[in-house]
Amino acid sequence: MRIPDISFAFLLTVLLLNGCSSDVKKQEKATAKATATAKEETLSLQPYLKEAAQQSASANDYPAAAAHWGAIYDEDPSNVQAAVNFAVNLRYIGGPREAIIILDKALAAHPDDPLLLTERSKAHTAAGDLELALADIERALKAPVKIWSTYSTHGVILDRQGHQAEAEVAYQKALELSPGNPKILNNMALSLAMAGRLDEAISTLRRAAQHVESTVQIRQNLSLLLAMKGETDEAGELARADLPAAISANNIAYFQSLNEAAAN
Repeated sequence: MRIPDISFAFLLTVLLLNGCSSDVKKQEKATAKATATAKEETLSLQPYLKEAAQQSASANDYPAAAAHWGAIYDEDPSNVQAAVNFAVNLRYIGGPREAIIILDKALAAHPDDPLLLTERSKAHTAAGDLELALADIERALKAPVKIWSTYSTHGVILDRQGHQAEAEVAYQKALELSPGNPKILNNMALSLAMAGRLDEAISTLRRAAQHVESTVQIRQNLSLLLAMKGETDEAGELARADLPAAISANNIAYFQSLNEAAAN
């Protein structure tokens, strides 16, 4: 019996469709494999990106550090530490609002994480939103895991609100969790200085400046407080030790003007 031509046409159509379906599946598998390979390659680069980010931050190159942490975060938005570090460096380069966006996304998945809440509190503080900052830090303080930076940040907010005595209590709690931490000592010293307790502030900053993890910012804060007390020689030495010649010269000139103003 002769098979009608329509059957051949139908058979041909079916074969073509099956062939297309097979090709599509092969292409999908190839794409998925390529995507997985690219992701594995990116993940394998994470240790190098982290090292590059840490080196950039140590060199005060915060834009580069933000870029490195951003790459790590983009690949794995569930990585809480990457979200925090990305937000920290965005805040350092003057982008607290951008940092808040990142932290909002991270907190949607981890609503009670004290690290994320504390960092968003810092970003709100930098953006001038103290009420939002305080709301976040109060939530972070309720977490079962106690973190020194939560208490230190609480102290900064209290200082901004003019509650120096309460701020000092917060810094002391932070120091109980992380004794001798130069960042806490720095914040406490500035709080003491604002309260007019300059000698205590300088003593506290000296402890921070002598710490192995002291930073340029801490030493320059000490330089400024020494200048305010009239000890411009030591203040100038600290300025010259860390800063480029032109900047240190400007700072020293400023310190001397403070001395002259005090003498008058």
